[in-house]
Amino acid sequence: MTSDSQGQPAVYRNPDAPAEERIGDLLGRMTLKEKVRQLDQYFGATFMSATHPRMDTVMADGAKILWDKVMEVIGEDGVGCIHDLYGTAKVNNQLQQYAVEQTRLGIPMLFSEEALHGLCRPGCTVFPHAISTASTWNPEVAEAIGRAIAAETRSLGIHESFGPVLDLAREPRWGRVEETYGEDTYLAGRMAVAMVRGLQGETLASDRSIVAEPKHFAVHGVPESGLNQSATSLGVREIETYYMPVFEDAFVEGGAVNAMCSYNSIDGVPCASDESLLTGVLRNRWSMPGFVRSDLGAISRLQRSHFTAGSGKEAIRQALEAGCDMQYYDYPHEIYQNAVIEMVGSGDLDEEVVDRAVARVLRVKFMLGLFERPYTDPELYRSVVRRPEHGELALQAARESIVLLRNERETLPLGKALSRIAVIGPSADTPRLGDYTPAVEGFEPVTLLQGIRDKVSPRTNVSFARGTGVLPDELEAIPAGSFVDAYGRDGLRGEYFDNPDLSGEPVMTRTDRSIDFNWVVAKPDQRIPSFQFSVRWTGKLVPKRPVSGYLGTVCSDSMRLWLNGELAIDGWGQGKDGSGLVPVELKAGQSYEIRLEYRKDTSGVSAMLGWSHESESIREAAELARRADVAIVALGDSRRTCGEGVDRSELTLPGRQLELLRAVYETGTPVVLVLQNGRPIAMEWEAEHIPAILEAWYPGERGGEAIADVLFGDCNPAGRLPVTFPRSVGQLPVYYNRRRGGAVHYVEGEHRPLYAFGHGLSYTTFRYERLEVDVASGLPDPEIRISFEVANAGARAGDEVVQLYVGDLAASIALPEKNLRKFARIRLDPGESKTVRFALGFKDLRLLDRNLQWTVEPGLFRVSVGPSSDRIALSAEFAVT
Repeated sequence: MTSDSQGQPAVYRNPDAPAEERIGDLLGRMTLKEKVRQLDQYFGATFMSATHPRMDTVMADGAKILWDKVMEVIGEDGVGCIHDLYGTAKVNNQLQQYAVEQTRLGIPMLFSEEALHGLCRPGCTVFPHAISTASTWNPEVAEAIGRAIAAETRSLGIHESFGPVLDLAREPRWGRVEETYGEDTYLAGRMAVAMVRGLQGETLASDRSIVAEPKHFAVHGVPESGLNQSATSLGVREIETYYMPVFEDAFVEGGAVNAMCSYNSIDGVPCASDESLLTGVLRNRWSMPGFVRSDLGAISRLQRSHFTAGSGKEAIRQALEAGCDMQYYDYPHEIYQNAVIEMVGSGDLDEEVVDRAVARVLRVKFMLGLFERPYTDPELYRSVVRRPEHGELALQAARESIVLLRNERETLPLGKALSRIAVIGPSADTPRLGDYTPAVEGFEPVTLLQGIRDKVSPRTNVSFARGTGVLPDELEAIPAGSFVDAYGRDGLRGEYFDNPDLSGEPVMTRTDRSIDFNWVVAKPDQRIPSFQFSVRWTGKLVPKRPVSGYLGTVCSDSMRLWLNGELAIDGWGQGKDGSGLVPVELKAGQSYEIRLEYRKDTSGVSAMLGWSHESESIREAAELARRADVAIVALGDSRRTCGEGVDRSELTLPGRQLELLRAVYETGTPVVLVLQNGRPIAMEWEAEHIPAILEAWYPGERGGEAIADVLFGDCNPAGRLPVTFPRSVGQLPVYYNRRRGGAVHYVEGEHRPLYAFGHGLSYTTFRYERLEVDVASGLPDPEIRISFEVANAGARAGDEVVQLYVGDLAASIALPEKNLRKFARIRLDPGESKTVRFALGFKDLRLLDRNLQWTVEPGLFRVSVGPSSDRIALSAEFAVT
């Protein structure tokens, strides 16, 4: 045990000493090298003999720790964090034991992973994505999901997750809309607080809590042109009024500990080097206790993308001084660490800046209780991961999130005793789970087709046809077991180079069983730079069944494929598309020589080698629909049309999906459209012609069951849109609370959206009446009490999401017509009524005046209540004096 000069235990080892004293004592004992090590994050797979192992194989020692690598890399100085390990508590404990017992000061390590809608590792519960959770308008469900994610994550020895995503989704072309809680400040703020509280629990020093790290700070979700990581151009008042309060709620009310900085610049200043944001706002204004982590490559982008730093050293200095404390694979470890040490030695960087950053990292470790309880019960995961309650919660959240957009002629709910049902479309028999979802192992997500078949009468004939892919000739990753390398091993030989030219000797060689990677979320190995690396795979493709269709690559970077020695796909270099297709007729059991090359030369996401087994037939799907009593058509997005780095210039249904829908509609069979997607869809034709439309988003592993419950009336839908659906991309921006003052017509039509924020229908009807407004107190601390009654006037029990909006009728600055200020999801039986009460205060009525001061101006306000932003049932005016 570390002791002082008199042989007494060190203060930092004393659990009864105040945390700040422990931090100060430990800092005083650390060398500069040990300090810098705490500011670096290491790639977990580096320390293992196999990457991404299954949970059960890890427990059976299927993946071995490379102890020589541990001693070489971690050594006696320790490291701050390990990411992307994908082990279990047993593996994490062994690595943690090395840190605690073999490093000089015994500082434990953080283990961190992605867990946006479930821990991103095989075998864990997959909950509905964030945009789905927001559609529940139920913060209690969000908090429960957070608790479940935290329990599963901590049971595997992981201490922190990178999320939630708190960007406002006001640019629907941006691919990451699915990761957000929608376009509205208040709704997103309530969901943020709930999720953070669920993740962090009562105390972080628990085996059921993890550190939350809200991202992307700040204003990342409205990039110019909708392109990921692009600059943001907004005024200070807009940022402070709408974007900052969501993060403020998460940090001040929710108690979030860490933050992840964003890639973008705001008004020309990159967030990774913006001291006013990372220190002035997060620390000085909101008192965030933990550290700021760079998003992957955000620091290096100061040098290579924003060009605000002329060297790597300068980029590192700018980030540290601004308050970005831990790098995320920005630079190779030796370059990052040596740069900091050299700058301190030369006087270019004050060591106090380093100490400040290290103190923040250590504080988090003390908050987690890692110095007292560094290990996790290695058997805990067996009683926590995928426990039945988590599956039921995933089902509940999916049911509550489904939005009934349209239901003409009461097409829904359907009868379970229909004679013939045609289930059609690319998302009917494929689970759509969204990005940051791990490979599914040990269970099968419920698809829509399965959910329908489980729901209907045994006498009902349910037939299925894909009709088309989400994109034409859509590929699926060629599965493991289809490749053989030169040594007869299962997979392709992968040679990984630390340069973009495949030159010299590879720095790493391994066998990859399939080629399906996301190298924005992580990188192949710590020896590989985050950008400008290359890979060559060689071996043989041996299909287990015939393939009549296409072989192809999916890639945002450079990629090229040789088949039997001939260049089949050439997507290499600038101006080339790394995604390509080649028609093939592959025989089962026959060998085909494969050579595949990849270069990460942009900020791409996917590197995939895939195939499609057959050409789809819209005509066959239409014929199937013609013979059915009803056609349920499942359309939307896939990983190729939505997700991180998958931005669009259009918002219509991708590929030939609308063509498929039109063909089914023209048969005359009643059609129900089920959407599973990650962003709003512009669908004027669909909304005019299709009588019933459900928006299911990415509904998680029980999504097919939940959709079927709604289709057949076992669940009365009550989801509400957290984002506005435009009629066309030309309307953007189209969020509901744009400032007043613009025109209201285009040459081509009206400015109103297709489906407004808060929209959602039910199988019953609700009546609003008796609105009362009581101004209990005026300025400077106003209190307005609102009450009204909501009654279920229909024949079915159901939930109603009551929404309260406030508008300032005349103000010193231009304001929106209304802003959401309160909401509640209430359950009502037929004939039942409830009195709903809300209280409004300073924060609900305030504005940021011309001097950038928060104030409530005296004058008239309008309060409006109803089931959506464009269906106001009751309104009244009141004066604040």
